[in-house]
Amino acid sequence: MKLRFVALALVMFVALVGVGLLALGTARAQTSDECVHAPTISSLRTCVQLAGFIDNQGVTNSLLAKLDAAQAALDRSQTGTAINLLNAFIHEVQAQAGKHIEQMHAEHQVMHAQIVIQALKNG
Repeated sequence: MKLRFVALALVMFVALVGVGLLALGTARAQTSDECVHAPTISSLRTCVQLAGFIDNQGVTNSLLAKLDAAQAALDRSQTGTAINLLNAFIHEVQAQAGKHIEQMHAEHQVMHAQIVIQALKNG
């Protein structure tokens, strides 16, 4: 399972680099889930902020707070804490999937967070 996940993450990363999307870095209102799955907390934050996928501002704020705390932990070289906060993010997304977060977008957010966690573990 772990090997399959790493292979999927590698394929996604190579595909993104191949079309030059990692350097794009801009967010815009979209009608489909076009989240760029770069292995960073900031790109995950951008995905949370995409218009139309989360229907409750409180849920959005809670998810962003977890990501901001994870980034702050990472900035303090507390990788383990950052990973724990990203896991808390995943649990909240899973809890809100199909409720306040569109199911497909929730699945993408979870996969994106897992890619970030794997990148952090790999240093």
